[in-house]
Amino acid sequence: MGHSLLCMMGFFLLSTVICGNAEVPIKPTVTVEPFWTQIYSGETVTVRCEIQGGEAAQWTYEWSPDKLNTPPTSSEHKITVTESDSGEYSCLGGRNSTWTEWSDVITLRVTAPPEPTVTLQPSRTQIYSGVIYRGETVNVRCEIHGGEGAHWTYEWSPDKLNTPPTSREYTISSATESDGGRYSCRGKRDLSWTEWSDSITLTVLCKWDSLI
Repeated sequence: MGHSLLCMMGFFLLSTVICGNAEVPIKPTVTVEPFWTQIYSGETVTVRCEIQGGEAAQWTYEWSPDKLNTPPTSSEHKITVTESDSGEYSCLGGRNSTWTEWSDVITLRVTAPPEPTVTLQPSRTQIYSGVIYRGETVNVRCEIHGGEGAHWTYEWSPDKLNTPPTSREYTISSATESDGGRYSCRGKRDLSWTEWSDSITLTVLCKWDSLI
């Protein structure tokens, strides 16, 4: 009788936590770090199964999707993601052959990194095939479409634009012929780089030169 009572009490303590007089079932929570609305292929995230109130226990974990259940199972997994890692993630915890509820699902959305574009914005209204005149001002900008909410680090070609801290936009004042050439850029968030943009050619002419 006493042994049976102890077993029943053990099951009760595992499956519930006491909050005042209310009994609340133990339910894990899945978290993702860093938490971004959009995750890009090649970035690394950590998915973690947290069991509030059960920190001192020795848990066994089960995950959905099943690919995270390679023994030994763990409370967290570090994933360098590809688009195939998109989907819903949830977990539960077990101890002494008794399991918690499944957590609510959290959804990972993994896409290819957005493609950057280099644009030229001269001080005059119209630009003709990337041509400006000596002495004019031009803004060279790296635009990452679809990545507007992210914090990007930029890399440029030519390398002279990479003086730290790098920026998404540079102003070339009083342009000379040496500022002419091909410009391209790429962006990095966390450890993941986008592809290089297509290059755009800037040509700087003397004002008496004619366009052919």
